[in-house]
Amino acid sequence: MKYTTVIWDFNGTIMDDVALCMDSLNTMLKARGIRTVDTVAEYHKIFRFPIKEYYRLAGFDFEKETFEDLAVEWVNLYTAGEQTLTLSEGFLGVWQFIRDGGARQIILSASETEMLHRHLGILGIRDKFDGILGTGDIYAEGKVEMARRCLGTSLTDAVLIGDTTHDAETARAIGVDCILYAGGHASEAALTKTGAPVVSHLSELTALL
Repeated sequence: MKYTTVIWDFNGTIMDDVALCMDSLNTMLKARGIRTVDTVAEYHKIFRFPIKEYYRLAGFDFEKETFEDLAVEWVNLYTAGEQTLTLSEGFLGVWQFIRDGGARQIILSASETEMLHRHLGILGIRDKFDGILGTGDIYAEGKVEMARRCLGTSLTDAVLIGDTTHDAETARAIGVDCILYAGGHASEAALTKTGAPVVSHLSELTALL
C-alpha cells in the first residue's frame, strides 16, 4: 500500500445504485409526461453535480415546481426501493486489501447522513470504516466544501476513489490523488477526461494502491 488514507465515495462506487436511481427518475418523468431515460448511456450524459442541474437536464421545469419538492419526491421513491441495493462487485476484496495494508478508510458522500448510515446498515458494512462523512440535507449540492471542512487540504499519502468527475474535482480541491471507477454514475469517456486513472472493475484498484 502506498497510501495511508483511502477516501471512498459511496453511491455508485461502494454501492451499486445506478438502476434504482434511473427507476426513481423515470417514475417521476413518466408522471409528468417527460421522455424517460432508457439506457445507462443516456443517464450518464445528464448526471452531474450539482444535482439541480441534473434534474434540469432530465427535463424538469423549475417554473412549475421547485427543486426542493422534486428532491423530496425522488428520495421517497429511492427509499421505497432501497432494500434492493447491493455492494459493487469486488468492493469487499479491495476493502480487505486496504485494511491488510494498514490504511484507514473513510467514506465521503453527498448523501444525507441518516440515509447514508441506513444504507451502510442494509449492506452490512457500517462498521468497516474509520470515518463516515455525509451531508446535512437531501439536496446533494456536492462534496468539495464538505471535504475541505472535514478533511482539510493537508492530507498526505491519500487517495479518493469515486465514480464521477465531481469526485476528481473534490480530490483536486483537497490535494489528494484520485482513482475513478467507470461502473457507476459517469461514463468511462467522461472520467478519462479528468486525467485521473480509470478502472472498469473495482478489483483493478489493488494494482494502483
